[in-house]
Amino acid sequence: MSLKKNERLAEFIIKEINLNIDVILEAGCGEGQLTIPFTKKISQYINEFRIIAYDLSSEPYSGSLDVLKEKIQQESLENKIEIMEGDVRKIDNLKDESIDFIYSNDLFCELDREGLEKCLKEFYRILKPNSQMVHAEYAPFPENMAQELFIEADTHSLDTSLPKPEWFSPNSDEVAALLHKTGFKNITVKYFETSIHMNYEGAIQTFQDWTVDPKFIEKHKKDLQTYGIETPMEHVIFCNK
Repeated sequence: MSLKKNERLAEFIIKEINLNIDVILEAGCGEGQLTIPFTKKISQYINEFRIIAYDLSSEPYSGSLDVLKEKIQQESLENKIEIMEGDVRKIDNLKDESIDFIYSNDLFCELDREGLEKCLKEFYRILKPNSQMVHAEYAPFPENMAQELFIEADTHSLDTSLPKPEWFSPNSDEVAALLHKTGFKNITVKYFETSIHMNYEGAIQTFQDWTVDPKFIEKHKKDLQTYGIETPMEHVIFCNK
């Protein structure tokens, strides 16, 4: 189900961007949940391109790039995807104006406000003039109880990246303001419906994967049995340097 969602998200992004691009950066690629679907989808539109899959791969996500490497080999995409380890807040291994397009998903939620500002400045630095950047993130505003449980559980995870995030995810207005402050232009927000609902068993498995505090699960057991959990829609922010 998650794979299908990422295939749809990849298609959603690709249909909205200028495809005159060669060097692409996926910032915060993790285990490649979006990397692989995006690479396959964009291959249907352009032939010559290279994706740099960029991630810090530190706790609690250490080893994620090793998983991605295996996926790349399984899919025979070694000629399309290059793995690069690094911190999006200080991208020392990429030169000024060397990237044609940047996309990311569920990255800004891992950064505090200071980290997000540093990240956006780095994105601006490495992007070529007039190039595009796209970021997708779950909207932090629940529409129903199932979404509220999904969002609240994330804040009770016992595994957190460093620095500790200030939010489930920053709202699109705040991100747009920081983008504008950094120098980005043509900032627009579109919305992508994820439509993923999990029953009680699925919710428990998801929370175990997130290492959600068992006290939270016990406290909300009845609500989880009644409503399950549901992913909120994603806001997808597009802009140009």
